[in-house]
Amino acid sequence: MASTDTSSEAATIGHFVSKWQAREPEMRLAEVFCPATQKLLFQSWGALLHELREAVFELSDARVTEVKLLWWAEELSGLAQGRQRHPLTRSLAGMAAPWPALAAALIEFRADEARAANTELAIARLVPLAAAVIAVEAVLFNAPASDRQVRSLAVHWLLHRLPDGLSADDSACLPMHLFARHDATPAQVAAGRGERLLQDWAGELLQALQANIGHAAMLRRARHRFDRARLQRIAAGRGFSHPAAFATLWRAWAAGRP
Repeated sequence: MASTDTSSEAATIGHFVSKWQAREPEMRLAEVFCPATQKLLFQSWGALLHELREAVFELSDARVTEVKLLWWAEELSGLAQGRQRHPLTRSLAGMAAPWPALAAALIEFRADEARAANTELAIARLVPLAAAVIAVEAVLFNAPASDRQVRSLAVHWLLHRLPDGLSADDSACLPMHLFARHDATPAQVAAGRGERLLQDWAGELLQALQANIGHAAMLRRARHRFDRARLQRIAAGRGFSHPAAFATLWRAWAAGRP
């Protein structure tokens, strides 16, 4: 692809990339260490994952969520057939990957109205969709998929429901055993009176992750490192603030190493 074409595509998806990186500013640093030949793919895939995460987890009306997921499922199916409408899917056109399986996983995904009983079940609910995402990601970036990457993505989704998702109907997917342990209600936690509960939640999510996920797409390695750092801060009672810029830069550099 000519550099002018690449620049044109980057400009076309710029709004969605900015939207993603406004939510995950550390990924701007990760992009610095992404190989130049993969930078457009890094941006397109990261921004698409953000759009899918928003559609799956962050819409307040269940009917709107269903419609949005069906739309994205159709769009992803179209990728396998050479039909694309969205700028992000157009940017990924021609890249062979298991798009139909990801589309099917979106259609089949349903957020259970009942809260998960414990952390492992909260993660397990997300595994089928996460596995479909990682299968695509592995092909796009020519990296092996693994169960560790799947769990890392599932934990990422749960982590990034905080803190805004606490006031949602599902209370950011917090499992029932934490409310029982801390004798707290979802309303109390949403009102800021659940610091110890959230510390426990972060600690259990951290325990669910391997220290590293081995050989994986650079984007996934970076996201894994950033999420572990954030979970460590929450578990230590340091709230939702981001780690120091230098520490984030170091993690981005480490993730970019082959």
